[in-house]
Amino acid sequence: MAALTAVLRSWAYEVRVLAPLHRRFRRRLSAAGVPSQQAPEPSGTSIRARWTDARTLAESLRAESPMLMHAHGFRPALGAILAARALPRPTPVVCSPHFLPHLLRDDPRVGLRKQAYRWILRRCDALVVPTETQQAQLSVIDEAAADRAEIVPYGISRAGPADSLDLGQRRQLLGMTSAAAIVGCVADSTAFAQVVSFLDAAAHVCMEYPSLEFVLIGSDVDRARYHDLAHERGLMGATAFVNPGERFNAAISALNVLVIPQPGWPSGMLALQALSHGVGVVALEDGEVHEMLPDAPEVTIAPADGAAALGEGIICQLQATAARMEPGGETVGTPEGSPFLVSRDFYDLGESWATPTHGSRQQDAQRPDPTRAFDATSAARALIAVYHDLLDGA
Repeated sequence: MAALTAVLRSWAYEVRVLAPLHRRFRRRLSAAGVPSQQAPEPSGTSIRARWTDARTLAESLRAESPMLMHAHGFRPALGAILAARALPRPTPVVCSPHFLPHLLRDDPRVGLRKQAYRWILRRCDALVVPTETQQAQLSVIDEAAADRAEIVPYGISRAGPADSLDLGQRRQLLGMTSAAAIVGCVADSTAFAQVVSFLDAAAHVCMEYPSLEFVLIGSDVDRARYHDLAHERGLMGATAFVNPGERFNAAISALNVLVIPQPGWPSGMLALQALSHGVGVVALEDGEVHEMLPDAPEVTIAPADGAAALGEGIICQLQATAARMEPGGETVGTPEGSPFLVSRDFYDLGESWATPTHGSRQQDAQRPDPTRAFDATSAARALIAVYHDLLDGA
C-alpha cells in the first residue's frame, strides 16, 4: 500500500490512507508525502462488532468527501458502501476482497459469512485481485463477482535495509538463534491445519539437519497451543515463536527460508517481501506463488501432498540458498558431521552470521531480481486504469 500510494502521489493524485497504522508504517507514508489518518483496530468478530466498526469507518470516510474509495478487505468495503450512500455525489467503491478460504469452510453460522461477503461484493463498483488464483478463490463466494474482478498485479518497492542492526543482532532482538539456519512461517492469516503442516515438515527434516531452527511469526500466535504441537513432534528445542510487532520486515529478513503453506492470499505478497530481502521461499504447487514465480531459482515449489513433500522443499531451498551464497560450492559441516547448509565464504560463523563478505554482495548484485516484474509503478498504472473507468462513468 505504501509503495502504490507513493507512486500515485508522485503523479499528482490526491491520496489519503485511513487505516490502523503502526508507527513504522505511518513514518513511511509521511516520508512519501501521503496524508494518513488513524482508524481504530477491529473491535471484535461478532456481527454487532463488525457492523459498529463499519459505521465508525463510514463516518470518517464521509468527513473526507472522497471522489473514490478503495477498500482493502470486506469490513472496510462495508464501511465504504455505507459512506457512499450518504455522500452528495456518486462515489465509486473499489474493493480488494482479501479473504482466507478456510474462513468460509469453518463458517459456524451455516454460510452467514458467505452471504454477507456476497452482499458486499455485489454493491462494489469494481473488484481488484492480484492473481488468477485469487480470482478463482473468489468464485467460491460469488461466480459473478469473480468474473468481473480485474487483475492488478502486486506492487512492491525495492527493500532497503530492514534496520540499522546487523543480521546477528536482529535475530537476537527477535529471540532467534544467531548461528542457526532459520526456516520461518507467518502464522497470522494462515489456517491452523497449514501451520500444523509446517510443523510436520519441520519434524520431517529436523533430525537430519540439527542446525536448523524453525520460527512461527505472528502477533496472534497461540503459543500454548503451538508449544504443545512442537513438543509432540520433538521440536521444542528447535522452535521459536516471534511476535514482530512493528518489525515485520526485520523478522522476515532474519530468515534463510520462508515457508508459505497456504495457496492463496496473502501468499504472493509474503513471497515478494521475502525475496526482496534475499530470503528463499518454499510454496505450494498450483498456488498463488507458483502462478507468479514459476521459474525463480529462489522459490521452491513443493507438491501439495503432505508434510514430507514440504520438508523436502525446505531442504531443496536451503541447499539452493547455500549454493547461491558460496563461491566454492562447499557447505560447512557441524562438529557432528551434519550439513550446516551455510557457506563459510559467505558468513563468518564466529560472528553469528552477522557479517556478510564483500564477495557475497557482488554476487547479489549480479543475480536477477525475481521481484522486478512486480514493481509499484506498473501496479499503479493498472490501478489508475480501473479508477479512471469508474470516474469517467460516474
